[in-house]
Amino acid sequence: MNQEVLIVYGSSKGRTGRIANVIAEILSESGCVPVLKNVFEVRPPLLTQYAYVVLGCSTYGQGDLQQDFWEFERSMDELDLTGIKVAAFGSGNSRYTRFAEAVDILEAKVRILNARLLLPSFRQDMMTCLPEGEEVRSWARDLARTIVGDSEGT
Repeated sequence: MNQEVLIVYGSSKGRTGRIANVIAEILSESGCVPVLKNVFEVRPPLLTQYAYVVLGCSTYGQGDLQQDFWEFERSMDELDLTGIKVAAFGSGNSRYTRFAEAVDILEAKVRILNARLLLPSFRQDMMTCLPEGEEVRSWARDLARTIVGDSEGT
């Protein structure tokens, strides 16, 4: 199949990066070709070059995007993501009122830009779960099945 999937993540302390690596591993095992990028390495127009995009961002404070992702998200405003299929994931602390709010921000942004969400987004509680845990792997397998099934149907 060899479907390329762009994974862009923001990770200050490494947790979201570790989740992104697990997702890339599962996608690769499923026949996809993950293109893994830290958000500080890319500019938003890169998203338009892929049919499938996965965005991952941790939540800081009372619902803020991870620092490197903040400017990237705002710079997405001029993009048209019509026809692009997106998934989102992130980590957060369930002790905060706005748990994993960064994921909600990313979902809203890509919808405004006309992308289609592939499946329900993944939110991990950094207080109770490991970045390499089974819930990450399960979500990544669902994502891989969705991409493989979608790309075979097109």
